[in-house]
Amino acid sequence: MKRFVISFTMMALAMLFSASAFAADSTAVAVKHQFIGAKKCMMCHKKDNVYPTWLETKHAKAWESLKPEDQKNDKCVGCHTVGKDVAGELLTGVQCEACHGAGSDYMKMNIMKDKKLAADNGLIMPDEKVCKKCHNENVPEQYRSKEAFDFAKMKAKGVHAFAAKTEAKPAEGK
Repeated sequence: MKRFVISFTMMALAMLFSASAFAADSTAVAVKHQFIGAKKCMMCHKKDNVYPTWLETKHAKAWESLKPEDQKNDKCVGCHTVGKDVAGELLTGVQCEACHGAGSDYMKMNIMKDKKLAADNGLIMPDEKVCKKCHNENVPEQYRSKEAFDFAKMKAKGVHAFAAKTEAKPAEGK
């Protein structure tokens, strides 16, 4: 009988610890997509001229457009940067991921070639709602455009320094 009680107690304790370990695993929060920075995007998007033409835009130069005191203002930083990468480095300027979502899980070529798979892994195809996170009435009046933000007009113009409907051509000599 004594052996039975000891065996039963040992089994009960083992089950208790197993159950709590399993519960901890099943309630673990999934890690969200991480920012990787435009330099990682460049590895593929230099060839299609998206990265080089983006460098010419106001979005690429958004951080530099801020006064030093505004670079310390969270309201300004939120729209003039992407956020921080895994290493904690601030990704300045309105880089790819500010509009297309954190790229850690969709950056691989085999994922990017499949639009649904890329979207399932965090790729965002920007719409008006994405743009209006920053292009809105919260922009301080002295920095606001004289014209209201017009998504259709801006989409046609493009944000990679070439019109959105124009096919990007590979950069020559690079």
